[in-house]
Amino acid sequence: MPSDISTSRTFFLISGILNILTAIGWGGGTLAFGAVTCGVGCLMGFLPILNIVAAVMDFLAFSKLNNLNQTGTYGTVNTAAIFDIVTILTGNVVSLVFGILILTFMQKEDFKSFLVSKGIY
Repeated sequence: MPSDISTSRTFFLISGILNILTAIGWGGGTLAFGAVTCGVGCLMGFLPILNIVAAVMDFLAFSKLNNLNQTGTYGTVNTAAIFDIVTILTGNVVSLVFGILILTFMQKEDFKSFLVSKGIY
C-alpha cells in the first residue's frame, strides 16, 4: 500500500474530529450570539451544518481507505477532500491544508494505480 493512502487516511481521521469540534463550537456560538442579538445571530446557523457534512464525508473516506474493499473509493475521497477545503469558510485551516494535500496525493499515479489494482477505483 502506498504511503500516500495511509497518510490520507490519517488526515481524514484528524480532519473529521476537527470538523466535529468546529461544528460544536459554531453551534454553541450561534446559539449564544442568537440569544444576545434577539435571533439575528441565528442566521449563522448554516456554518455548523457545513462542518457536520464535512465530518461525515471525512469518516466515510477514512472507512473506505481503511477497508479498501468498497467501490467508488476514489470519488468519495475526492468529495471529502473538496469538503475539507470548503470548511475554510468556518475557519478550519487545518482541514483546508489536509484537503489540498489529499488532492495532491490523489494526482499521483501510484495512488490511482493501487486503487485500480484493488478494483475499488
